[in-house]
Parts: sequence; structure tokens; C-alpha cells
Amino acid sequence: MSAIDKSQPILVYLAAGVQGGAVVRAALRRGFKVRALVRDRKRVPALSAIGVELAEGDLRDPASLRAAGAGIAHAVLQIPIGSQEEMRIQAENAVSAAIACGLKSVVLKLASASRPAPCEEPSFVANAMIEDIVRRSGLHFTIVRPTMYLDNLLKPSARKDIVEEGVFAPPIAESQRIAWTSVDDCARAAMALLAHGVQSGDHRIAGPESVTGEELVARMSLWLGRQVAYRAQPLDDFERDVDAAMGPGTGRRVASKFRFFASNPEEANAILSRPFEPEPDLKDFRPTSIDEWVRQHRAAFFEGSTASANASGAAPGKVRSSFPSEVQEELGG
Repeated sequence: MSAIDKSQPILVYLAAGVQGGAVVRAALRRGFKVRALVRDRKRVPALSAIGVELAEGDLRDPASLRAAGAGIAHAVLQIPIGSQEEMRIQAENAVSAAIACGLKSVVLKLASASRPAPCEEPSFVANAMIEDIVRRSGLHFTIVRPTMYLDNLLKPSARKDIVEEGVFAPPIAESQRIAWTSVDDCARAAMALLAHGVQSGDHRIAGPESVTGEELVARMSLWLGRQVAYRAQPLDDFERDVDAAMGPGTGRRVASKFRFFASNPEEANAILSRPFEPEPDLKDFRPTSIDEWVRQHRAAFFEGSTASANASGAAPGKVRSSFPSEVQEELGG
């Protein structure tokens, strides 16, 4: 396909969220006009303030999706994580609306890997289901998917542990190499694909280097001026913490991805560890390094904290999860 007409807006789904907001910003920087699908326009005044057209809608309401897509040729679609049945219904609604509106192409943002059943990780099976729904529709589409997001580190519980306790405690082994990426990088990649005309394909967005947990916190310590230790949280403890915060049974569902990584090291490496590899469809995309990302977000780590940016690490007490359930549900990885 040829490059798209920038005089016409693109539709961004879930535009009020962390990932959708990153897509909106990346689109505007690329010179695109944006129509943002939001559930309540009153809750996103900042989008209107930067010249974004707002369309109220809900992925469970097909009529609202058709109204939002009227006159749109291209969209960036993401389905929120939920039960497989909820995700199926929302994906089918979005696809039906796209066909009804005559969309020419879709960039599909997935939270992580896709594996067909009987894979024991339900989120991977859900991703495969969404892909299949879009593929069977006949829509022209391409996929972007992350390794794991550095933005997880900025969620309140993780940020507090890092800045005030001097510890980063995700439920994943220190030895697991991860080519960390970010929501902004995935959004930039999506816009690069759209700008040059969606050519299909499956694009794994990763950082430029693969690091262990100790290597990650060493970079963080350097640029935060704060000694940070890596302390992998046992998965049973992680499940109990999530259950306490989110209700019984939630911990098992949220922890399932990390249990999959722990019991399938080859799959974990395939999904997480390989650095970004340049490809023709993303020839002008440069992934952000860990050092660069931490420098860019340094102030955000200390926002609202009484800890000094130059303080030494305190001896941590009980290790709690630095990847709470809300992080996994919203940011994936």
C-alpha cells in the first residue's frame, strides 16, 4: 500500500489509556490528524486541548464504533485485557465496524505473544484468537507487539519500591534476559508502519539490548542516583499479594504469564530476550535504550516522593511485588 493521506484522521482505540495516549502523541508528532475513541470525553480534556477529535464509544457497543469510524480509512486497534469471551466480543465488534466503515488498514497492537490452544497461558491464546478474527475479516492489517514495557517501573507500587526501598521486585528470575521496550517505542513503530503504508507482517518491538535483572538495576541506579537492588519475588508470594489487593483468584490469573515463562525458558527467551532487529518496514525506527529511557523519565520516578534523588539504597524489608496486577493488565509484557 502507498503512504496514507495525512489530511484525513486516523482512529485510535482506547485513546484515554496509557498505550492509546502514547499512540495519539506519536501520531501527532508524525503529522497525522487523530480521532480518539474514548468512553467519556469529559475525562480527557487534555486530548481536546492538543487538537484531537474525540469520539465517544465503547467496544461493547457496535453502533458507537460505526459512528466513530465514519469517514476513517486507517486505525490503530487494541483490545483491553479481560476474559477470553469479553475480548472475543470486543474484537468482533471492532472488526465489524471497520468493515462497515470501509477501513483500508489496521495496525493491531497486541500485549505480547500469540500461541494457539492448548497453550497453558490464556493471554497468549486470547491474542491468537484476536489475530484470527482480524485475519478472517479480510482487513489489511499489521501487528506490533512488545517484549516487556519499561513503563511498568513507573506504576505507583513499583516506583515507590525503587525510590523509597531501593528494590525492584518483579516475579521473574534475575537471570531472565529481557530486551525492554516502552509504550512510546511501540507507538512510534505503529506510526512508522502506518506512515509508509501498512504492508502486513508481525513486528516484535524490543529494545536495542538484552539485559539480566542485575544489569537493568545497575543502569537504573546510575541514572537515578539511587542504589537499586533486584529481588525476584517468589510467584506464590506474588499471587498472595495480588489476591490481597484485587480479590481471591486474581493472583493466579495474573501470575500465569510469569509461571509460563518460568516453566518454558525457551519460549521466554523467544518472547522476551532477543533485541530489536532492523527490518525494511521499520527502517527509520530506532528503539530507545534503557539508559536513555531512564534519563527521560528520571523526574517521574521521584514525583511525589520524599526520597532524595541522590540517596543511597535503604535496606529493604519484606519483598513485595513491583509488578502489581494493574500493571500487567494494562501494560502487558
